[in-house]
Amino acid sequence: MFRFSAFFLIFVTVLVLTGGLSWFAIRNYRMAAPVAQENLRGLALTMATAMEGVAARDPSLKSLASFQTSEIAYAAILSANGKIIFHTNSNLIGSDVTDERYRSLLIKGGLSEKRIQLGTGEMVYEFQTPVHLAGQTCILRLALHTWRSDTVIHRARQGVTVIFSLLFLGWGLGLSIIWLLRQQGRRERHLARQQELARLGEVGAVLAHEIRNPLAGIKGYGQLLEERLADGKERGFAALIVSEAQRLEGLAHDILLYTRPDSLAAASCQLLTVVRAVLALLVPQAKEQGIQLVCELPDDLMVSCAEDGLHQLVLNLLTNGMQASALSSQAGVIIVSGRRAGKWVELMVTDNGPGIAVEMQKVLFEPFRTNKARGAGLGLAVCKKIVDGCGGSIEVKNRVEGGAEFTVRLIAVESKGEIR
Repeated sequence: MFRFSAFFLIFVTVLVLTGGLSWFAIRNYRMAAPVAQENLRGLALTMATAMEGVAARDPSLKSLASFQTSEIAYAAILSANGKIIFHTNSNLIGSDVTDERYRSLLIKGGLSEKRIQLGTGEMVYEFQTPVHLAGQTCILRLALHTWRSDTVIHRARQGVTVIFSLLFLGWGLGLSIIWLLRQQGRRERHLARQQELARLGEVGAVLAHEIRNPLAGIKGYGQLLEERLADGKERGFAALIVSEAQRLEGLAHDILLYTRPDSLAAASCQLLTVVRAVLALLVPQAKEQGIQLVCELPDDLMVSCAEDGLHQLVLNLLTNGMQASALSSQAGVIIVSGRRAGKWVELMVTDNGPGIAVEMQKVLFEPFRTNKARGAGLGLAVCKKIVDGCGGSIEVKNRVEGGAEFTVRLIAVESKGEIR
């Protein structure tokens, strides 16, 4: 709970900082254009006032010829009839204006400002305002370079880019760190789980080994009693002793098999031969339970796995399928099929039982995980260990038509024994 609260507090803090920095960057960028425009307007008004004062003291306007700064692209004074009476380019003095942008100012007064493109292709800020010279109203037209104001906008854009890039980088690093921490946590939990299972395996192996001999004695005496006792309640008790002893023997065998450290991928075998051998063992039991066993395997599938390991794998899967099919309201059917898939051979075992809950599928192949009333949950864990030892994989899913399907992938082998 404390870790969750700390994480939530850090997340909210980072989110607030991200929102604040984003708002600050966007606000500065939006304010950059009005600020740049206001700077240009202030500069134009200042220059217009200064030029009007110089022109008032020198009606010949010759003094304006020296009134030039690096910000001015050009300056001109236009008479009411459209004549250029002054221009920073002296060659244009006395010529007519080719546009009508100044006439509305003569009528309405005020000032105008806009960005226009010169014949050279340069964008400039054009400022026009009426001026009074020698008893007549003229128009002062200023075209100012915009690089200073554009620099303000450009810097604001750069600031937004830098801030958002840093935020993106920071979030990326933060999410990467969180992902790495989660991965490390998973690895630590997995390692702890493996260590716990290893300890349980060691204890289980010792217990399974130690109880096999007394268990064999109990089963033997139970069988002897069952043979000597007459039919009745006592003989039923003896049969129950034998049945439970056999079940414990199977459990001890599974524990020993699960804790066995050796690999099962050192040999190869024909899949159909092993499956037929297992089916031969289970057919009597299946008939008693009314379950049909169907084999649809081709006879040319060879896999990289020791025969005894594959035998145990198929036996566990079919036994599991029979237990599931016994819970079905209809006649039980288990189908064993297979196919070649690239470098793999896929073995499918399907049943028509009730299926497996989604939450149970995630832990189905872990030891001691089962939803059955009887059983230690080692059968499928042994299957997983065998498949992993053979370099393959196993998975389970529920079928649309009902029941479950186990798919085992084992490395395919050529008939000569070479891995494909």
